[in-house]
Amino acid sequence: MEKASFSPGSLGIGRLITSAKKKKDRLLDKLVPGWTTSKIEAQLLIPKAQETKPVRLPRGFVQSRLNTKDGTIQIYATGNGPTVIFNHGWGGGAHQFFPLMRGLTQCGFKSIAFDHLGHGLSDAKPATLHQSIATTNFVINMIKSNPNDGVAAIVGHSTGCIATANAVKALIQDVPLFLVSPVFNFKLFFLRKLVRTRVDGDSIKQYANRFSKTYRRDYLKLELGRNLHRYSDVAVIAHDESDIESPVSDSEKFCARYPLTRLLITKQYDHQRIINSESVWRGLKSTLNYDDTTANFTADIIYM
Repeated sequence: MEKASFSPGSLGIGRLITSAKKKKDRLLDKLVPGWTTSKIEAQLLIPKAQETKPVRLPRGFVQSRLNTKDGTIQIYATGNGPTVIFNHGWGGGAHQFFPLMRGLTQCGFKSIAFDHLGHGLSDAKPATLHQSIATTNFVINMIKSNPNDGVAAIVGHSTGCIATANAVKALIQDVPLFLVSPVFNFKLFFLRKLVRTRVDGDSIKQYANRFSKTYRRDYLKLELGRNLHRYSDVAVIAHDESDIESPVSDSEKFCARYPLTRLLITKQYDHQRIINSESVWRGLKSTLNYDDTTANFTADIIYM
């Protein structure tokens, strides 16, 4: 008599495990209020845990630790001359700007980039949008308070553009802003990130409902379009047609309303890779009034 054979698939083991995990998560959320919230925020607000590739520090770069009232951040500097500040977005890091920073060294500029809290080598503390704005203010103020440093421009990427535009007005007044892949609809951007967390659907819906209730009170006033118009005459926006994180149409609408803001549209670079595209490199040099075409850069980020 042949023995019956069973496979995990025939018994639906995978579905049983998934179902059991969801039940456990729901039970934990009931027994330990806020457990799911903490789990979601650990993924959303401390994205450094998701990083897998350490980045090699390029030659000529100096890294240091900077204490803020909310935590210690990692800061990188290279070159000499007027300072260009780089401000990364949610889930990014200072390393994204290393190629541009290396290039600017050849052009007679000093470049400074930093990891926001919860990112890179900075403290693993929640990186809320409000926290990113506070850190941005701290870094810009530190640089401007040094009589030997003049701020030549501020480069922002993604939600780093929101943090830049919400900085204390006196700190960025008349400073050229170069904004790459800007996020104009923070609510939609946040909810898309939320859906991608490894949490069951019911918990995501509950968290999304709570966020939507607080959005109008806490976040609506920070939206990029509500603040960037004050700097429309000194701003340049670079956006890629294939950006699915933040649609290029948002930038086009803003620039149509505020035509003093220059718009640079690229193709096939998406939300991230546009940072180190040749078009952005040329646009940044133009913003800095540097026209020497012999100053080039290597677009690759060097991983360990």
